[in-house]
Amino acid sequence: MQRTTRIGLLQLEPTFKQPELSIRQADNLISSIEPDEIDLLILPEMAFTGYSFLSFEDLGPFIESEIDGISITWAKKTALKLNCHIMIGFPQRISEPGVRQIYNALGIVSDQGELIKVYHKTQLYPPVDDIWARPGEGFLVIDLNVARLNGKPGNAVRCCIGICMDLSPDRFEAPFDAYELSNFAVNHNAEMMICSMAWLSSSPVPDPHHTETGRSWEETGDTMNYWAMRCAPFWKLKNRTFVTCNRVGQERDTIFTGTSCAISNSPILKKSCADHTLTIIGYASKHNAQLLIVNIPLPEI
Repeated sequence: MQRTTRIGLLQLEPTFKQPELSIRQADNLISSIEPDEIDLLILPEMAFTGYSFLSFEDLGPFIESEIDGISITWAKKTALKLNCHIMIGFPQRISEPGVRQIYNALGIVSDQGELIKVYHKTQLYPPVDDIWARPGEGFLVIDLNVARLNGKPGNAVRCCIGICMDLSPDRFEAPFDAYELSNFAVNHNAEMMICSMAWLSSSPVPDPHHTETGRSWEETGDTMNYWAMRCAPFWKLKNRTFVTCNRVGQERDTIFTGTSCAISNSPILKKSCADHTLTIIGYASKHNAQLLIVNIPLPEI
């Protein structure tokens, strides 16, 4: 029986240290979505606060609780409004006497507006995360009811969850072919790999390939090919998809590369990417905030 899922990738340009303005942008971008139109909405890493904090003290006013923080509160309300699951990145504080537990976190909220799980980034990005975050307990595989079975919603999909640097070699020191996150996905028979990101641009400034839309292959191709390469073991499984929601914009000297996308090796898809066994189902601009909605085929049951 045919299984599919419809995912919204909410590629934001957060207003640094002004989460209320970031929320306003998010609400504007999703204003056209009807209830039941999508099964899952994914937001970037640290979606509303921004990312480039210089110290724990710099970040301090924006650290949130998963119980009543601004990000999870928004996600719960929006999940009920759209009747879809939501993933959102945020800086999380876990209160424990005498211990500072701050995580780069991803909250997962159900279509019933309930917090299902909070994932903690496992492989920290050394220049930024090390300043304030504790590493997580390990990668996550979770079954989420975000598939449609013959058009009927509510079917489970096994998802491997990561945050940005989780996709890269650990601390940029591990062997490139260790493929930590991808091998974890394979070992747990995940059907989708999902990454929430604040992935940096490696393009020179100014970018000689810059276009108004930010969608030329010269601007986006290297990034998508690299992400596809980092999923190499995952592609040995049939009918698998990698989905990522990145962000755009600039904070201090840091430029983010957008290009949120879904890449699949489904045999029913025809276009090619990387080694010609993959298809780019859809991708977003390198430098513009936008909502991208993708329809993803899943393994049949």
